[in-house]
Amino acid sequence: MPVSTNINCPIDVVVLASGLNQIVLFDGYIPGYKALIPYHGRASIQYVLDALEGVSAVRAICVEGPRTLLEPELAERLGAQGSTLQLVEGGETFLDSLVIGLKFFASSPAVLFITADIPLVTAAAIHETLTAWERVPKEPPQSLFITAVPQTCYKGAYTHFTKPFNRYRDVSLCHGNLFIADPKLLQHPNLKERINRFYAGRKNAVTTTLALGWRLALVYLFGVELLHALTLKQMARFASQHLGFGVAPLLVEHPEITIDVDEPDDYCFVRDRIEERSGKEQK
Repeated sequence: MPVSTNINCPIDVVVLASGLNQIVLFDGYIPGYKALIPYHGRASIQYVLDALEGVSAVRAICVEGPRTLLEPELAERLGAQGSTLQLVEGGETFLDSLVIGLKFFASSPAVLFITADIPLVTAAAIHETLTAWERVPKEPPQSLFITAVPQTCYKGAYTHFTKPFNRYRDVSLCHGNLFIADPKLLQHPNLKERINRFYAGRKNAVTTTLALGWRLALVYLFGVELLHALTLKQMARFASQHLGFGVAPLLVEHPEITIDVDEPDDYCFVRDRIEERSGKEQK
């Protein structure tokens, strides 16, 4: 049954499926698109779409990626009666894909972006993301909402999965692979030239903030990384003032949204969790 949300209006979704993996993840694996990495006989993107289709607030879904490969993989979903799923050719860079997605849903008030390489994501995690977004004050208007998971949520098997945490004065967080953006964000001057550098350095918070300007990078380096003097709210406020548009964090208590697959250890962890889920469902 779809997870019901209490948000005021449905939301459109872009699934980013153009990401490439250049590393051999397991014996016999040929590096290629992350969306098509197999787990328990199914491609990664299928798990992501399962989760999205389990959320009643999700309206239309646009998958961005290599059409020639994704069309046969998603043929059953694309041909299903009443399907709102559409497939478009993805961009060569993150900026290209961001622009394509925001233009595709240009008339939407906001668009949820999710990567196709987080097969552990659940409908509950997406529901919590949307609920957190609904609760964020919209005055002044926020243009970018970024998910993050508190370190305290990494329990059970997740305590053994090392991820980099951003340590603020009040909370330690790991970035998630979902974000919500206002299509008007593309109208902001000078943002496009920074986006690719921002995305390229996303695994390192200092590199990420440096891509958005040296002042922001210095504040983050000293206020968060070195001294842990700033709270999350203070850092978000400074980032918004520096960038000229609203930036707001969305705290989500689901560590699975942070687990994308770049290395063999990532693959083994995700594979094991999916096999555990499958075993529980069969009982």
